[in-house]
Amino acid sequence: MQNHIFIANREILSQLIHLCENITPLQYCEALNLLSQNTIGKHMRHIIEFYDILIEAYEENKPISYDDRVHCIETETSLVLASQRLSKALNWVENAQTDKKLMLIVSYDSEGKNSISIPSSLERELVYNIEHAIHHMAIIRIAIEKEFPDIELHKNFGIAYSTIRYRDDLCAH
Repeated sequence: MQNHIFIANREILSQLIHLCENITPLQYCEALNLLSQNTIGKHMRHIIEFYDILIEAYEENKPISYDDRVHCIETETSLVLASQRLSKALNWVENAQTDKKLMLIVSYDSEGKNSISIPSSLERELVYNIEHAIHHMAIIRIAIEKEFPDIELHKNFGIAYSTIRYRDDLCAH
């Protein structure tokens, strides 16, 4: 039986790749009032960077710090680069092993100086990436439905798995 954490990550990454294939470069980069002048590309970049951080920490056997991000402007503006990075993450998720221990570094003070280390695992960090991605995908979905209604999203794009189950249970009765 396949691990559902990996399946969910594959579904999310596939939905994001599908979006890259169905949105125009102008739509991807347009500053939207609904997003406080942010773009869909900025939300996509943010999701991608979290996956990149996890992949790098896993492959290089180093601590994970989601606070230390590059903020690649090119990913915000290039559908091709965003799609390539998402495809790389998808390929990685399809081949990653589940038994690796990781260390998460976090800081919740305003200066970011007092960090703490928390033992974690690949599966736990993939769960975090699921929740983080869905949160941003929900924002993207709202923007697309309002600003670009011609773009067709997957029916579960940006919807939490618990909500999907609840919705499906209601429809079954």
